[in-house]
Amino acid sequence: MLDLLVSGGTVVEGDGGPPYPADVAIEGERIVAVEPLPGATARRHLDARGHFVLPGLIDPHSHSDWSILGNPEAQSTIRQGVTTEVVGNCGVTYAPLGPESARQAAATLAAFGYDGPVDWRGFGELLQRVESIGTSQNLAWFVGHSALREAAGVGTGSPGDDELATMRALLAEALDAGALGMSSGLEYGAGRAAGTGELTDLAGVLRLHGARYASHIRNRDAALDEAVEEFFTVTRAAGGRAQLSHLNVREDTGAAPDAWQRAVERLAAERAAGTDVLADMTPYDGGIGMATGLLPPWLLADGPEEAARQLADPAVRNRLRGDCDRYWRFVHRGGWDRVRLQAGPATPELEGLAFPEIAERLGGDEWDAFFDVLAAAGPDLAAVQLLGRLFTDEHVAETVSHPLFCLGVDAFTSRVDGPLAARSRHPLFFAGHVHYLAHHVRDKGILTLETAVHKMTAMVADHFGLAGRGRLRRGAFADVAVVDLAGLRERSTVAEPHAYAHGVPYVIVNGAVVVDGHDHTGVRTGCYLPRGR
Repeated sequence: MLDLLVSGGTVVEGDGGPPYPADVAIEGERIVAVEPLPGATARRHLDARGHFVLPGLIDPHSHSDWSILGNPEAQSTIRQGVTTEVVGNCGVTYAPLGPESARQAAATLAAFGYDGPVDWRGFGELLQRVESIGTSQNLAWFVGHSALREAAGVGTGSPGDDELATMRALLAEALDAGALGMSSGLEYGAGRAAGTGELTDLAGVLRLHGARYASHIRNRDAALDEAVEEFFTVTRAAGGRAQLSHLNVREDTGAAPDAWQRAVERLAAERAAGTDVLADMTPYDGGIGMATGLLPPWLLADGPEEAARQLADPAVRNRLRGDCDRYWRFVHRGGWDRVRLQAGPATPELEGLAFPEIAERLGGDEWDAFFDVLAAAGPDLAAVQLLGRLFTDEHVAETVSHPLFCLGVDAFTSRVDGPLAARSRHPLFFAGHVHYLAHHVRDKGILTLETAVHKMTAMVADHFGLAGRGRLRRGAFADVAVVDLAGLRERSTVAEPHAYAHGVPYVIVNGAVVVDGHDHTGVRTGCYLPRGR
């Protein structure tokens, strides 16, 4: 007798082939058959008639490591059929930690719903902490380059020989713990201060370990060509395994009309020449961003608390008005109406509001409002996050349909209650994954179902070396999502974001039913997916 049988559904295998009718038989944590099985018996039977049966979705670019300690059931993502997330992106991870970054990590993680101690320092110790509480989804991790800088005491400065040696050692420790590789975030924080030479030096450690480089590149606006060139310089030093994170061009930021096209042509040429590289994109016209990305290095040089203190000085503010033209450059063209406050540790009453409304409440203009929010955050200034309307619909469509782009969400798993709800005021957190299926596939026809599923499953698993994941086939791990495509509803809106998606009645992780009749069972059968194992 089988442990579990998913019967009567239409299977989308994950390889990009057409859907076909089949049952999925599971014993233990593995799939043992994908074929019609009339008369088969099982201890548990799931009726998938009228539904599609997919491999569990895999997010190639997630920040759920920020929220998993406060939301180990992965409520918002698991209910969308996401069974694996690749985390630790954009250079920002909460390990390794030094004395100062540990304090900042504790404050930020508390805002994300974690009330336990931040008593780890090494990357492997963080993984052990997460494993000790259990998670509903599988996690594969990058270690953040900015975290390496902070732990080594470099911050936003330039590393000396000893500090660079410490960064190499911390990176090697994380890779020995099974990290996929190193991610960088070069538009904000400590990562922005890194030169190409520092990155290529660390990339040598990646090469020795057969690991991967992922990067939120330095400039996706006016200097996209140079940023892509730097990315491939570091990628070559790392041995040619890389992920170009959310490769897009924000609307009205000074980018040349053909900048994105040149970038993807370079991506295709590098891949054709043997580089193991892909890119990813997000599902909506908007996304989250770090408020400190707009700030110049001179303000951040002495740390966040000192930067917040300086923001009380009118002369500093006046100087900043002409020296914040970076990151979301459309704000310098009058685009503050495109920006909402996603997270303000000291100003929760303003979260979710657009900056023109914040300015009206606080007095002054939008720049004053921006500086007020940052100044109020004090030592937690780096935790201030924004939500922006970044892209045109046409640009989103061309990116998600490009054959070298995986489909990610660039957000974190959340929930409709508790501290995380206040940090998740956008459909991105509750419906980003099903938006690909409901909007881009079903409603707009931008992608076929089999292509979208491939970009969200096998394509990701193969690229990141997640063995046995991403396909419905005999011998694979039993990560499965049953999806009612016709009945799929996002439910979360900008006005009322806190609602779980509907239309994924069953989700299985490593052979256990985690979502049953649209309800979370509380099961935490997810596991850590170390590199190469």
